[in-house]
Amino acid sequence: MAWKLGKVIDSRVGEMTEKATRTMARRAVLRTAVTGGAASLGALALGQTPAFATEKCSQGMDCGPTRRCSGCPGAGCPSGYGLCKGSSTGTCFNTQHFRCEWPSGEWIACTGAGRFGNGYYVCYDCKGPGGCANWCTCLSGCICCNCTSAADLVAEQKRVQAAVAG
Repeated sequence: MAWKLGKVIDSRVGEMTEKATRTMARRAVLRTAVTGGAASLGALALGQTPAFATEKCSQGMDCGPTRRCSGCPGAGCPSGYGLCKGSSTGTCFNTQHFRCEWPSGEWIACTGAGRFGNGYYVCYDCKGPGGCANWCTCLSGCICCNCTSAADLVAEQKRVQAAVAG
């Protein structure tokens, strides 16, 4: 009985930690955008809400404690899956008790990646045939890691949008 309580507490702590990290990091990406971060501006231009961005990507960066999908592509969700679009009051929870809460189904994991510091990574909340109970996350490859100009950024964004839509 005690191990069940421990498991529930671990799950709740993980959920609160993920939500707090996403909220605190939202402020960091806005600060980066204000100071001229090309990746953050690019994400905002795409209509994405930067929700979990940090100023610099780290080696072990991922999409939080939610389980990873298998077969993740370089951008978007695996074949047979779609973006899990939700809200902070939605009722779509996975078996780990995490809510599918982002209206776009995706969020910026980190910024400042790549040789020129213009790259960023995107996390995708993906819902497949198992529905809400089995939603999982995918981490993109580095987007705009070689971008050096606004034209590069626009071209990369179009490529990624086409990959996610297709």
